[in-house]
Amino acid sequence: MSEEKTIQELMKKLFSSYQQGNKYQETAVINSWESVVGTLIAQKTVKVYIAKKTLHLTLSSAPLKNELRYHKLVLIEKVNTFAGNEIINDINFYS
Repeated sequence: MSEEKTIQELMKKLFSSYQQGNKYQETAVINSWESVVGTLIAQKTVKVYIAKKTLHLTLSSAPLKNELRYHKLVLIEKVNTFAGNEIINDINFYS
């Protein structure tokens, strides 16, 4: 009888076998963006994606963009903690 595995374990194994690295965690962060940053920031977020360990955020509020720049390191830590792995090391903000 084979060992039972969760879907999450199987997806991680699949991504690693195709050398996709942290794609599973990146997708989880994007899909759970509101849980990661809260409702206020999520409502002002127009676009979010991760490429080459950089989180790219397009925001509809210039004041929020400036505020988040001041808290960049905290946001990086929050995203990486949610992912359970260091999936980003920088953030680019756009408006």
